[in-house]
Amino acid sequence: MLLADDLPLSRLRHAWVTWGLMAACLLGFLVQLAPGSTLEQQLALWPGQWRANPGSPAQWPHLLGYMFLHGGWLHLGGNLLVLFVFGDNVEDALGHGRFLLLYLLAGLAGGALHALLGTDPEVPLVGASGAIAGLMAAYLLLYPRAKLFLLAFARVPVLVPASWFVAAWFGMNLLQALHSAPGGEQDVAWWAHIGGFVTGLALVGPLRQPGVALFQPALASPSPRLGWLRRVSFDFAPEMRPDANRADTGDDAADGRLAALGKAALFVLLLFLSAWF
Repeated sequence: MLLADDLPLSRLRHAWVTWGLMAACLLGFLVQLAPGSTLEQQLALWPGQWRANPGSPAQWPHLLGYMFLHGGWLHLGGNLLVLFVFGDNVEDALGHGRFLLLYLLAGLAGGALHALLGTDPEVPLVGASGAIAGLMAAYLLLYPRAKLFLLAFARVPVLVPASWFVAAWFGMNLLQALHSAPGGEQDVAWWAHIGGFVTGLALVGPLRQPGVALFQPALASPSPRLGWLRRVSFDFAPEMRPDANRADTGDDAADGRLAALGKAALFVLLLFLSAWF
């Protein structure tokens, strides 16, 4: 369970678009719950209709609107939490307008790919997961060494590099998508995640603000909001603080690589165990 990261904002004072998108998703879901509401029928993306008329102007409201609808409180809460963790820093790197453009384009691409390859064509698609997958991809290329705070098994606090978490998440989604029969019934829109993620990878470079580098290094010290968490969490990739009085040797470098590989293998094992329990 993802809870936080260690990156403060460096260019913007507030991530207004991220908060606005969270509010829009919450508002859309509340309208869905209203007695007699037909919002889902009006805005959900129906794969069968898309396949019958791909690119039709009548489908665009559905291709945009499905991102602001959700299938339940758990679905909504999970998406809002991931948007909260990844969205503000991606908005910080891209700026308000370009961030919104990436979010919407990732959602459009995710919805279109799901409509073509995903679930039962009679089951409507709702949820912001495709758009949020695009933000996760952008975060991966911008801040691969940022620290993410997770609860493994919903109990054990751990800190992991963003690259490990996002890459593992994408790998699991890709495997699920490839092993799901086209047109078969499923609960998760795997192809929407894949489409949004690939779109985020493609667009973050062109959309980032001037002077914003890709593959930024880890912070020299944790931000205040994660400082105390480090004292109670297992850190899978602590920062190296070399001893100024001792020169690095090849053996030290090899030991460091072996330790990193061991931690990565342990994290993957923990990730799979968390999925089972």
